[in-house]
Amino acid sequence: MSEYRHAHRHARFRRARGLLAALAVCTATLTTGAPAAHAAEPGEPSDTAVRLPSSTYSRMLVDQGRQRVYVTTGALNATVHELLVYDFDGNLLRTVKTDALIDPGAMMLSADGSILYVGVGSYILMFNPDTFSYIGGGWVRSDFFKGRCAGDIVVTTGGTLRFTRMTRQSAPTDCTTEPQALYSVLPGGDQPESISSEVDPKIAVSPAGDKIVEAYAYGSKLAVGVWNATGSNLTRSALRGFVGPNDPTTVPRDVAVSPDGELALVAAGVSGTKTLSITDLSEVAPGYGPLPDGTSSTAVAFSPDGSLLARGGAVDGTAADLLVQSADPARGDAPREYAFTDGTNGGDRVADRGLAFSADGSRLFAMTTDAAGDAYWLHVISNPDARYHSSFDSPLTAQPGTPYAGQAVRISGRLQLNGPAPSRPVQVTALRHDSDGDHAVPSATVGSDGTFTLDDTPAVTGQATYTVSFAGDSAHDPAQDATLAVDVVKAPTDLTLDPPTRATTSGVEIHGTLTTPGAALSAGTTVDVRRVTKKGVIDLPAVAVGPDGSFTVDDVPPAKGSTLYVVSYDGDALHEASADYVTVDVTP
Repeated sequence: MSEYRHAHRHARFRRARGLLAALAVCTATLTTGAPAAHAAEPGEPSDTAVRLPSSTYSRMLVDQGRQRVYVTTGALNATVHELLVYDFDGNLLRTVKTDALIDPGAMMLSADGSILYVGVGSYILMFNPDTFSYIGGGWVRSDFFKGRCAGDIVVTTGGTLRFTRMTRQSAPTDCTTEPQALYSVLPGGDQPESISSEVDPKIAVSPAGDKIVEAYAYGSKLAVGVWNATGSNLTRSALRGFVGPNDPTTVPRDVAVSPDGELALVAAGVSGTKTLSITDLSEVAPGYGPLPDGTSSTAVAFSPDGSLLARGGAVDGTAADLLVQSADPARGDAPREYAFTDGTNGGDRVADRGLAFSADGSRLFAMTTDAAGDAYWLHVISNPDARYHSSFDSPLTAQPGTPYAGQAVRISGRLQLNGPAPSRPVQVTALRHDSDGDHAVPSATVGSDGTFTLDDTPAVTGQATYTVSFAGDSAHDPAQDATLAVDVVKAPTDLTLDPPTRATTSGVEIHGTLTTPGAALSAGTTVDVRRVTKKGVIDLPAVAVGPDGSFTVDDVPPAKGSTLYVVSYDGDALHEASADYVTVDVTP
């Protein structure tokens, strides 16, 4: 028995070619005697943020001709009463202070840009925007409290000035519940005419100056109206109240009219952004899509050239606070998202009425704040609709480098993402192409250092080409695909024979196993059996291999003496050949 075990232990033969050579020698003898943020590239967005030298903010106005941004700091709790003048790069050029500049709020430029109107507590002031000297005194004189809640100023057809002001004298405590009247007056006039009075109204004018859209609180619900401003007297052309039982309670935070004068957008707080036809105030489908879950809509703005729309909001966590997309809702573009997440440095939400574009849409000015509303930052975002560059910046690698069919392989690489760190996990996808077609590989999450690993198990031999893709996200362009060709070889097999416990001329029973670490052996797999004695070589019937890899060779030797049994597996398209043999001493 020990002789059988010794022969089995040291004579196992797993390499088919070696076995065949050994078998030939053995036969003759007996017959005769195996993926951080990188620097911005051209065309990428850039964000410059500057903190206001004030704990309050009221309004922002872009002077396209002078490339200036005007910011007023008036508010109910304001201690700083200033008009701040920034350039398009975010540099503070000038701080305007005058005795009359108390609680500065709404602003408007005249059609020719020669007059800057600024609403303050007691007046609407007129400034020369080049020198900031007075051009004249304002209206609503001696109404000290009427400017404490910042209203709006627009210029309509014929140069008529339309503006909103409080309707009562007592000092306000909450502007969201304060009635304000819509007034009308010619420039230089002294007797403004009150048109209507609503609670906390927000108004915007069409580019042609012929229509005013007014959003206001109607009880606890939202209402929107359109005024025809082609004549000296305003007349309503449309009115809609969102007063149904399923309409959420809301107060308007901002309103804007599209450059073509067709759409009105209302930032409606927790109700999101309403996209309305300016003709009849019906909701326009498909609209611009929802804001991230939990967002309160605070600001809306169209670029004057009609190309872009920006929507701002307030939301906790890492969700986007700012969405920029095509102004054409029919395009259905995925918005470019910006997330402001640091309430102590740069703000973590967009302030009410805190968005404005440069004329060509190449710059977006966004005012952000913190949860307490006691700090403000002006963001100058260049190329606001662009996305940051992404690329696979190192060759893909495979481990193991030459896998066999059915063996797990790991494809590793690194994805470079320019710009700020993503606020949400980034995924890469992959496709394996082989002789059997295309096969999706499970996606992988990119680590904070840009590295990733994809796990796959190739099923056939030959060349497998992996194509790894990053489809882009709300902040990044898609990356150019990365590819890697991997040679997949046949899986090794291990054929093992156990020495028989009994070998006589009455019968020999030999047990064995055929295993592989690769793809499972196909059903119906067989092994070949040869009996070798001094009288020659006899091919015995093939033996079937069971599902667990086991098989049994049954034979009746014709004579006693030393007998060699050789069992071999020829391999198949996925598996290498293997063999083993055992020598037995057949007794009577």
